Amino acid sequence: MVLKEIIKELKTSKNPVYKMLRKGENSHILAIGFNKDMLLKKHKSDIPARILVIKGEVVYNSDNVSATLGLYNEYEIPVGESHWVTANEDSMMLVMKGN
Repeated sequence: MVLKEIIKELKTSKNPVYKMLRKGENSHILAIGFNKDMLLKKHKSDIPARILVIKGEVVYNSDNVSATLGLYNEYEIPVGESHWVTANEDSMMLVMKGN
């Protein structure tokens, strides 16, 4: 139901919508939904993280990298790297954080 909630909220949102899918003691999984051209603002992770695109296409950007990620593409986010994500189309991705 979480993914359907994100899709519903995106109908009226001007920003990406994110919800926790699972939270463990040392890890968690977030689902983030985007409408086309939405921006997830610059931020960084202090723990290991990986993106998995489950719908659409996004662009992962950092000061050193620009990577276009389509359906089922994964990307390992370096710890401490400032980055931002933009959506080339309506999209959804999972962010898995932890060991």
